[in-house]
Amino acid sequence: MRTLVETKVLVGERGDYRLGGEIKTLQVPATVQAVLAARIDRLPHDEKLLLQSSAVVGSDVSHALLEAIVDVPAESVALALASLQSAGFLYEASLFPDVVYRFKSALTRDVAYTSLLREQRRVLHARIVGAIERLYHDRCTSHVDQLAFHALRGEVWVKALAYNRQVGVRAVLHAANTEAVQAFQDALAALKRLPETRETVEQAIDLRLDLRPPLLQLGRLDDVLTVSREAEGLAGELRDEPRLARVYTYLINYHYLKGETVQAIEYGQRCLEVGRAIGDPALQGLARQYMGQSYHAQGDYARAEQALRENIDATAGDQATISYVASCGWLAFSLADRGAFDAANSYLAEAQHAAETTQHAYSRLIAWTLIGLVWIRRGRLARAVLPLERGLEACRKKHLTVWLPIPLSLLGLAFVRMGHVHEGLRLLEDGVTLSRELGIRAYLAAWLVNLAEGYLADGQHQRARETARQALDMAREYGERGHEAQALHVLGDIAARGTPSDPGEARARYEEALRGAGELGLRPLIASCLLSLGALEERQGDREGAARYRAQALQTFNELTMRSGREQAEKEVTELGHLFIVARSQPDLYDFLAEELSGAERIEVLFDRRRGEQRQRFEELTEERRRAERRREQLDQDLRDWGFGVAPRRLG
Repeated sequence: MRTLVETKVLVGERGDYRLGGEIKTLQVPATVQAVLAARIDRLPHDEKLLLQSSAVVGSDVSHALLEAIVDVPAESVALALASLQSAGFLYEASLFPDVVYRFKSALTRDVAYTSLLREQRRVLHARIVGAIERLYHDRCTSHVDQLAFHALRGEVWVKALAYNRQVGVRAVLHAANTEAVQAFQDALAALKRLPETRETVEQAIDLRLDLRPPLLQLGRLDDVLTVSREAEGLAGELRDEPRLARVYTYLINYHYLKGETVQAIEYGQRCLEVGRAIGDPALQGLARQYMGQSYHAQGDYARAEQALRENIDATAGDQATISYVASCGWLAFSLADRGAFDAANSYLAEAQHAAETTQHAYSRLIAWTLIGLVWIRRGRLARAVLPLERGLEACRKKHLTVWLPIPLSLLGLAFVRMGHVHEGLRLLEDGVTLSRELGIRAYLAAWLVNLAEGYLADGQHQRARETARQALDMAREYGERGHEAQALHVLGDIAARGTPSDPGEARARYEEALRGAGELGLRPLIASCLLSLGALEERQGDREGAARYRAQALQTFNELTMRSGREQAEKEVTELGHLFIVARSQPDLYDFLAEELSGAERIEVLFDRRRGEQRQRFEELTEERRRAERRREQLDQDLRDWGFGVAPRRLG
């Protein structure tokens, strides 16, 4: 009797197991595989053929599909499967709508699969594609993952190209970006095996264009540039202007994310010209959207709003597009910067309606995040928290990495201004760190300004000063005048409230920020600068000057219906309602609101303890654990039957 040194439970097809909550790889002794291989080799011909063919089919093996790919009479198939079940290789997993068998262990399937020669496996994979198409011709779309998988491994290149592209397109719609990238790359691999013609070169361009959105959402900017350059070269060789223009749309986006707004606008102008020449409204829409966002980043608010309004009018007939939602959202962003909050909210309502109608993950994320941003600009901090929490959760669940720094920074800023400095500072730091890791410089100066404000609130004056100076340098380097004015204002606050304070430096920074904000029409920032100057005069003992600045600031705040400074959470949140019921899936949000509103009159925060769906999910998880335990017990028994013992790992 041989003894294994570790007890391991198989949970995947590649020999993975879970031990103490951690996924590790199963180290199976070669002798176990040899025993299994010997058992399989001793099987009667039909049983061995069926077991090997089942291993090629996958983890779930349909009886009908198995019959279709093996050269064995139907009655012999039934007898062989019954024998394989008795021998402990397979078990019957379901009876409806098809009889489906599964391997009792992933190891058995792996050994059966590798016992076939490469050419034998290829032939079986190709047969499976044809069999699925015949058996399920009326519902092939529900089997497209299997078709893509087997067509690629069966070297049925034309079908591998078509099916993998279908998988990729579907994955993009569901924001399954990692799956989408893999599918499009598999489609490209299949395409390379086909003869080169104009049609295949066009497909090579289109697949690279398909690849860019999920790569972008994963934050893989270098890969976005690589596939864009490859597509640009291919389209240039074909002299295909429409495809070349589509390449430019992502080069616009690439340069925009890199903070290179001048180049982004140049590419946008090229796209507009080509889009008009060929009558492509979608191309024009993307160009205007990114040009509008680039103008906004530069602080050219008038041109940004003009480009975005034109785009909204042009794409109003197709509100399902991301371009329409993003244009509405960024126009609201620009309007809020200038204090036009009612107009901003009307465009956000349009963005949210379009996003909720389509249920597109990225569109909803844009709408939620910019709703939160506008409430922050207006000083309604509690109203900003809920949409930003939703946006942050969506980013993490859908792996929309490229967008993640935005809700991180905005939610962190809201928390800091509401007095939850520790929680907010962590989010602000994460937002800046992630932007730098991804190489995204778009709005990084703004996120640095927010972080500097967080450090100041935490009493970390030196770090606040260094961060604000980084923001100022970056804003000036990339020509972002609005962010420059914001950085100057924060530098004024740091000088005024530092230890020791520097009133002269503070005044100079405030006045410089005030001039910049005045030139750009940033009325909320103007009001904040006036309020800061008033506070500075108050500390200097000039009550008359303080009162004058404060009166000007409050007049602007009242005109804009803004709130100045940090107001009581009760007053702020009461406008939303008197009763908050927080879902069970959001315990952190419940803790936050319960703490924020503790002691508030006329407001109650409740935790939804209804179990319905949660109980169902718990029961499903419990059943999964039971099945896993049964599989573990069966594996242990199989190992014992094959002459091996199982002992717990000895530590130390």
